[in-house]
Amino acid sequence: MKHLTYLIVILLYSIVFSQPVPVGHWSFDNPNDLTNADIGNSLTLTGSHSAVAGPEDGDGAVRIGIGSYYLLDHGLPASGGGSNVNEFSLVFDIKIPVISPWYCFYQTDLSNVSDGEFFINPSGNIGVGDTYYTQDALAINEWYRIGISVKNGDRYDIYIDGYKSLKGKPGQIDGRFSFDLNGVLLFADNNSEDHELDVADVKLFSTALTDQEMKDLGGYHDRPPVVIAPPDTVILPYLQSPTESSIYVCWHASISPKSIVEYGTSESLGSSATGDVYIWEDFTTWHWVKLTNLQPGTVYYYRAISDTMKSDIYKFKTPPSIGQKTGHIRFAIIGDTRTYPNQFTNVVSSIREKVTEIYGDPDIENNLNLILSNGDIVTYGPTLSQYKAEWFEPLSGVTANVPMMVSIGDHEHDADNYYNYMKYEDFAGPQGERYYSFQYGRVLFIAVHSIFHTDVQLQWLDNLLQTAEADSTIDWVIAYTHRPGHSEIWPDGNESYVQDHVIPIMSKYSKADILTYGHSHAYERGQVTDVSLRLLENGGGGAELDRWREYPNQTDYPEIQKTYDYWSYTIIDIDVENKRYDGAMYAIGLDEIEFDNIKVDQFFRDKKTETPPTKPGVIEPAHGSEVSQPIILHASEYQGVYEILSSQFQVTSQQGNYTNSRVDNKRDFENIYSDTGAPHFIPIDKNAVIDLTKCSLENESLVDGNTYWWRVRYRDRNLQWSSWSEEYAFTFTTKTDVDNDPGVIKESNLYNNYPNPFNPSTVIKFDVAKTGKVTLRVYTVEGKLVKELMNNEVKSGSYSVTWNGTDSFGTKMSSGIYFYKLQTSDYQKIGKAILVK
Repeated sequence: MKHLTYLIVILLYSIVFSQPVPVGHWSFDNPNDLTNADIGNSLTLTGSHSAVAGPEDGDGAVRIGIGSYYLLDHGLPASGGGSNVNEFSLVFDIKIPVISPWYCFYQTDLSNVSDGEFFINPSGNIGVGDTYYTQDALAINEWYRIGISVKNGDRYDIYIDGYKSLKGKPGQIDGRFSFDLNGVLLFADNNSEDHELDVADVKLFSTALTDQEMKDLGGYHDRPPVVIAPPDTVILPYLQSPTESSIYVCWHASISPKSIVEYGTSESLGSSATGDVYIWEDFTTWHWVKLTNLQPGTVYYYRAISDTMKSDIYKFKTPPSIGQKTGHIRFAIIGDTRTYPNQFTNVVSSIREKVTEIYGDPDIENNLNLILSNGDIVTYGPTLSQYKAEWFEPLSGVTANVPMMVSIGDHEHDADNYYNYMKYEDFAGPQGERYYSFQYGRVLFIAVHSIFHTDVQLQWLDNLLQTAEADSTIDWVIAYTHRPGHSEIWPDGNESYVQDHVIPIMSKYSKADILTYGHSHAYERGQVTDVSLRLLENGGGGAELDRWREYPNQTDYPEIQKTYDYWSYTIIDIDVENKRYDGAMYAIGLDEIEFDNIKVDQFFRDKKTETPPTKPGVIEPAHGSEVSQPIILHASEYQGVYEILSSQFQVTSQQGNYTNSRVDNKRDFENIYSDTGAPHFIPIDKNAVIDLTKCSLENESLVDGNTYWWRVRYRDRNLQWSSWSEEYAFTFTTKTDVDNDPGVIKESNLYNNYPNPFNPSTVIKFDVAKTGKVTLRVYTVEGKLVKELMNNEVKSGSYSVTWNGTDSFGTKMSSGIYFYKLQTSDYQKIGKAILVK
């Protein structure tokens, strides 16, 4: 029996080799008392478990499933220089029944409301995101001895059957991986990532065992497990790195040195080309053929061949000639697609359906030219098996027809596997394929490596943009990277290399139009304040979403206009001749709600019509006047070709000097930040009732008797600023006569909307007497919520809100009667609006 054998081995090794003895041991040999300890304290069960057969005759084991776990009272003192247990080793003898669910070994949060600390992922690899995963993967219905040796600040090493399988990233002292002095939970996880498994033995050591000590414990296999890749039964081509005259055709196929592509401008093909192959240790085989001497803007038919295997015949379309001034260039943007291939597949299918719906052609290569990824394409880049399951297979519905280009993410870990798959050598920067650029028609695409922080890359980027600025064949520059400068929903993912270096470099050049990124699993859109560089977070490609209220430091950044925690993708359509792009984000839902591939956001940039808004004037306070609180700066009405996006008010105590303004208030017409929570999760527009022509100084600390100067400018939705207004002065005084001030609101009131009946929009005006929370919601006659127009803390004053006849997701409502309800802390009233055709 394993218990007796183990005691004999420990006794011998303790004498001969001074091998550490565990401080806890649980063998599960007694089916009538499965929690009994051979060494240390007995386990405490939450949930249920059952006795099962162990790895050998006479050995016992326990089967423990989802929601059930043990409390291990380890009795260890603080260690490793902290107040928790920072040094220990755990050894588990386990067997898993299936590959695809998650399994959890232990959890340090005794309340079990946090994520576990040590997992088997859906590919059979062992570890956790913070320390990485093993490349070795477990097979089903096989016993393994899994060891983990932890010394926070120094080690987090994983062993399979005595062999080191991963030298992981160490945790922090007293951080996530340290034990509470009151115990640790075994096989517990907060969100059901603890699938049923069999456990034959658990040992706890008070030290971080060495490689030799782990090896001496032995295991069930003579060497680390090697999982042989299953044979490929069908060829699924993957296109990448297109130019006007070439493209790479790549695919997996069973072992074969032959890589052949037959191609031509009709289904009869007629031409052929050969390429090369890369074969990994597990016999995963990756073929590629570079087709050359192609004609620009031409549809080609092709099929890939490896020995007796042949793909179906597919089509692709080459890019237009460099500098061509007609046609459209359309591309999709996705990001952070890793770990959950079913969700990613849903995103890919939605892209294909949407471009067919919008552009009408059943052949996707005529609707879409390119797909960009912001990285994090697999859970752990060194694990080869994940590339097929998490990346290539979900994409197979589009990448045989449309080329894909990736900017590497954190989870790829700069692994050789990634670079063996991607064929970017023709486009590489001075430090190789880590970052690169390529021109598609009149568009320059730049992939920036946001984790590889070098001055060489920054200089390359600056030189590239400077060259593009003078290049008459380039109108647009689109950059894509992984980490954001700022993310509202997950600020911990902010990257100073991007915020402080990449964005300022791009902001120097007028052709730099879009910087898109991922890392945060959500969608965010904004724009750099002083230039027309648009910022796009596209991180909702399939990985687990980052959600509102999930992180305590979520931040409302002034340059970010809206944020949605949705699975989504973006499509950009560049009208080359008219020098305009139109962009739209489409969402397929969130955990609790499924969307029907709906348009949630849209934006544009028109370089042919860049007439800025009219320079604003002033209404009040009049130049040179004396004013007291509440002070409202009021500019003239906005006038421009396109609708207003932003206003910016600045106040200074030094005439003409706005470098260090007392007030610098830039606001957008909308600010989508957070949502209402369950059950509807309706996005909240914090600027729903904003009047961009006004700026309150009520909360500013102004000095009695001092003179201040102020100015204002407007920005349109084409990202063009007006000139600054003239400079106006006022003198602040503390003298006031509130009782005679006609601007003071004494009673709340809701007025009738106007026009009514209406189409397409109507204005709802109301007064608020007391500062506090105000909601304004539109309902159907059945009482179903249509849209929340306002849910904010507001000050006493008069407000107006425009309802454009749509619901919370931008869908146009049908004609009929609707009710709108205003509610404050001490007032509520309902009005009736009639939407007509």
